[in-house]
Amino acid sequence: MDQPFLIRHISADRLDDLEPLWKALHSHHLAVAGHLEALSPSLSPEASWINRRAKYETWLASPDAFLLAAEADADADADHEIVGYAMARVQEQRPGSWDRAAKTGVLESLSVRADQRGGGVGTRLFEAVRAEFVKRGAREFQLDVIAGNTDAVRFYTRQGLVPYVTTLLGRS
Repeated sequence: MDQPFLIRHISADRLDDLEPLWKALHSHHLAVAGHLEALSPSLSPEASWINRRAKYETWLASPDAFLLAAEADADADADHEIVGYAMARVQEQRPGSWDRAAKTGVLESLSVRADQRGGGVGTRLFEAVRAEFVKRGAREFQLDVIAGNTDAVRFYTRQGLVPYVTTLLGRS
């Protein structure tokens, strides 16, 4: 049986609570995108977390960024174990080939603990991120999915997202 969880905003002082979820996501990326290893060697989980944590700190210093956590237990008055999180921000957007919205929401990371997947945590986090984007005036949103992560593509497609840009990477 799935345990209850609460989605709420958390601050940068809880970043260290995200480390195991980021490292699990990093390991998943390595598992589904092994073809990228030939292009550039992957970082260790520890080095990857140090870099990602620094990005989160930088983003959270801006009022345009927010961090949502899915916490095990529905008690809103206490900090509980984080079973999933979403790091997002809103940025100004200039039109290019298409008439894009002036503000675009960017979902930088979404990670759910493996034993919580399939229980609605990811969907609830994504819905909360989307609602926060609307509240902050972002008419559209975007995210990147690592090549080979077919489960993530399927999840986000079910949420109504469509492919927009394919990024190709090479070495000179």
